[in-house]
Amino acid sequence: MNASSSLTKPGLAFLLCWLPILACAEGRAEALNAVTARVLCLPTTGDPLTGSGILLGGGRYLATTWHLVVCTQEGGQVLVLLNANTREEVAAAVSVRDEAQDLAILKLARPLDRPEVRFATLATLRQGDPVMAVGFPSAADEMGGQAALSTSTLTQGVVGRLLPAVAGQDRPLIQSSAATNPGNSGGPLFDEAGRVVGINTLKSMAAVMTLDPQTGLALQRVVLGEGLGWAVASDALLPLLERAGIPYQVSQTRLWALERWWRREPVLTASIGVLLLLVVGLTVLMVSATGRARVRESLTRLGSRMPLATTPRTRQRAAPLASRQPVLLGLAGSYAGQIIPLNSGAVAIGRDPALAQLVIPANQVGISQRHALVGHDGGQGGFYVEDCWSTNGVFLLTGQGKALRAKAGQAQPLAPGARFYLATPAISFEVNYQ
Repeated sequence: MNASSSLTKPGLAFLLCWLPILACAEGRAEALNAVTARVLCLPTTGDPLTGSGILLGGGRYLATTWHLVVCTQEGGQVLVLLNANTREEVAAAVSVRDEAQDLAILKLARPLDRPEVRFATLATLRQGDPVMAVGFPSAADEMGGQAALSTSTLTQGVVGRLLPAVAGQDRPLIQSSAATNPGNSGGPLFDEAGRVVGINTLKSMAAVMTLDPQTGLALQRVVLGEGLGWAVASDALLPLLERAGIPYQVSQTRLWALERWWRREPVLTASIGVLLLLVVGLTVLMVSATGRARVRESLTRLGSRMPLATTPRTRQRAAPLASRQPVLLGLAGSYAGQIIPLNSGAVAIGRDPALAQLVIPANQVGISQRHALVGHDGGQGGFYVEDCWSTNGVFLLTGQGKALRAKAGQAQPLAPGARFYLATPAISFEVNYQ
């Protein structure tokens, strides 16, 4: 038997049913990049400073380090660079600052369509917890050239130490092994749930004299130690958000062990959960005579539906099932009256043509770049919809006319004829057979 013939149809259906989970896991990295921006501080004289920032308040404000935008004290200008290739930029001005914590909040000249940021405090972390740093290190810009200027860098590491604010240490700090370099200052440090736990601020470096054959002696900064990045904990940023009148969401509780495992290995965790449910269900059935009889009856029926040879009568029974085509019906919005087949995997809906197959017009600002996934599981014969961590949510319509918001990152099963909408009832759909 060759390798290709060993993949059975049930095995292929099992892989297809996990594609939405993998797609939304990839969408989480996209969400981290969406709230990270490149910041430039242009002094009246001298070279510009470049760093990173965290977009807040749905893209109306930006948090960064004070040392990055200190040039504003001398009349310098701050710009948020959105796209280096098209030179798209937004001016920003310092709204509030805390020099002791090395933090500043900037207000943008115009709002950007970005998802809301979630925060978590120092109390939610432990040594060894995974963290991710996102930003624009200048060394990576030099290696990547023009194409890298509009793309942020994501690095992973673990928490090395947690230093709460105490006497002699006036700001709470997080030491992590996530790679950070000049240019990462002001960028976010995320936990494994995608919550901002810190603002990257410095790295252990030293100034040394180096000898260049052409230019002679020069003072350069070199890394003093590897895996020694520091971030100001988000605890220090929250008071500034309150001073600026910016609403925020913060968690002070640690993730459950099962939730951490789910975020690290979603497919494995879901598979084990399904197997446990099957084992428990069979165990409950087998403890009684009635249950054992039902199991034997089910196995007998299953065997009768798997003949050794396909007869004309079998083909006549299978034909009506094969003719039922799963479709997505547009009820309201730009796809009203249209019928979209759901035969081949999940269909992504959003405003970004690079991330979605069903593209919502750009003027629908309530729809995220990759808002939701809709699909049909051929192996199980059911529909599902999944919120890909959108800003304004996916809402399921019940029989009583109520709208329930779907939980982000989880596939929600839908019965034929079920209806849902994205952000607003003006963009609604129905799943059914045709």
